[in-house]
Amino acid sequence: MDENTKIALDRQNPWWFVKQFDTGIDRLPWYPWITKYLKAREVLLLLGARRTGKSTLVYQIIKSLLKDKTSPEAILFINLDEPLFQSKSKDPVFLTEMIEYYFAEKKSISTYYLFIDEVQNYDYWVQSIKTLYDTRKNLKIILTGSTSTLLHKEISTRLSGRYFHIMVYPLSFREYLSFKQLQKPTTIEKLQYFNDYLEFGAFPRVVLENDKDLKQELLKNYFQTIYLKDIIYPNNLRNNKDVFDLLYFIISNIGKNFSYSNLAKTLGIAVETVKEYIGFAENSYLIYTLMKYDISVKKQIANPKKIYCLDTGLVNSISFRFSENKGRLIENLVYMSLIKEKNEIYYHKENHECDFIIKDGMKIKSAVQATLTLKDETTRKREIRGLLEAMNAYNLKEGLIITEKEAQLIDIDDKKIVVKPIYEWLDEIESGKG
Repeated sequence: MDENTKIALDRQNPWWFVKQFDTGIDRLPWYPWITKYLKAREVLLLLGARRTGKSTLVYQIIKSLLKDKTSPEAILFINLDEPLFQSKSKDPVFLTEMIEYYFAEKKSISTYYLFIDEVQNYDYWVQSIKTLYDTRKNLKIILTGSTSTLLHKEISTRLSGRYFHIMVYPLSFREYLSFKQLQKPTTIEKLQYFNDYLEFGAFPRVVLENDKDLKQELLKNYFQTIYLKDIIYPNNLRNNKDVFDLLYFIISNIGKNFSYSNLAKTLGIAVETVKEYIGFAENSYLIYTLMKYDISVKKQIANPKKIYCLDTGLVNSISFRFSENKGRLIENLVYMSLIKEKNEIYYHKENHECDFIIKDGMKIKSAVQATLTLKDETTRKREIRGLLEAMNAYNLKEGLIITEKEAQLIDIDDKKIVVKPIYEWLDEIESGKG
């Protein structure tokens, strides 16, 4: 191992020298299963978009290991975003040689912990990790990655049965309030802070920034980083303008129905190209596609879809006027909150539309509408009509309408509709009561 690599590793592993390192605000309590996975033999993957806090979470895991009397020399951290390491991304032996050198230097350790940050930056990571896993029984491997391709192709075969994965998202509303040091907020405080949460989103660094202009700059930088590092560069895309135009268009139209052919016609690019670009953006965790429910999987795939974005702050920084689009932002937030709970979600549409239906096994278990307010009579009729249609279609006795701040019970025939403020609903699902 050359001297520059040694220097880089020393810099990335300050605990070897009993130096302090920043672990940010503790998020480990929100990921209780991490401790369980640390005790398992399998590789642990922390996945999610850039800037969601994966690296900070890794530092917090390292801190907890040190607190539990793990030897500092038993912990090796490698950040593959390091320019020097990126220059070796196509060297098939670089990573293995670096790690084996570390092992040779620390022979007396009984159990090793290997952390690799942004592992997708190294072309041969799967091969290297599989070899290490199979040959080093006293090694626990924890990886982070910013593209969902980590769970596709090679990993599904080469590491099959050898890994667990955890998704790391921007802050939940409960986490957001804890970052704001609000332990027992009043209803007025919840509503006030929810508006900030909705407008600027939940990336940890953005939440901790007080200056609104800087918040916007950070969000634009995050979008640019995801766009370039996880969509353009890894997929060798040359026509940046088409990619940007597509992303701008779909993020400007979150929650609206679309078809690949209509998008292609609107933007003047091929249908297959639209599918490919949307796939790349999904792989980066920037956007999420929602399908219309149908018993026929073939029809589900062919039906119009909806797009939602990782973070409402990103949506606002790219395209939205916040005050004019709060309803769609609330819908986006409800969607992201539902998928965090590992729900299987679709939208319903026959004569009318219901934003979300949630499937459990073979059965639809609930139907949800999301809207800013029911005060406007036209909106009220539309939301209730769509929800009732879904409830009747799937034999549901109760449905839910999530609003900004309204609460109500509506009885129609033998059906019950619960109207609930979103901050209250978020608190329920994040505490496991929803």
